[in-house]
Amino acid sequence: MKRQVEAWLKSGILSSHPESNITNTELHNQGTPQGGVISPLLVNIALNGMEVVICHNNKRDIKVIRYADDVVVFSNKEKLITEAYKRLTEFLELRGLNLSLNKTSIGHTMCSTDNPKFNGLEYLGFNFRNVETSIHRGVKNTRGKKQKFKQITMPSRNSVQRHKTNIKRVLKQYKNSPLGAVISRLAQIIRG
Repeated sequence: MKRQVEAWLKSGILSSHPESNITNTELHNQGTPQGGVISPLLVNIALNGMEVVICHNNKRDIKVIRYADDVVVFSNKEKLITEAYKRLTEFLELRGLNLSLNKTSIGHTMCSTDNPKFNGLEYLGFNFRNVETSIHRGVKNTRGKKQKFKQITMPSRNSVQRHKTNIKRVLKQYKNSPLGAVISRLAQIIRG
């Protein structure tokens, strides 16, 4: 099974063809295309067991959320986060992978006017932010105790900008089309 998965990860998307300028050896180094049908399956196979390594007998203090190759590690203690970061780096190195430096960060979800550095968490196109409020407007924790914050979840600015850009592109493309065709095409984009 391991050899088969390794072959899938390294295989090209096209085979060499007499009329094609691309040879199979050039494609062999490209691997599976991002967003391909089999890509999430292969990522889940390659990263199987990652949660166990990150938590490392601290299931109560560390929580891990993973969606394919996007990972978020939560804890109340920064020390546990930095230890989990080291374990995650070692886990990925054993598989020939590494963390994206421009996407990886350690931060806090609590936003305040005193420290604008913490803008919440960007994950899967959404921004998750905790905002201080009175204890009566706050949320309850898992034990039913009231907290002095509430969580605000909204699409991230980058996601909104991409969506607007996509709509503008379609409107330019369908500039001289009948109204029904424009509405039909925009409905596909808006619904996702």
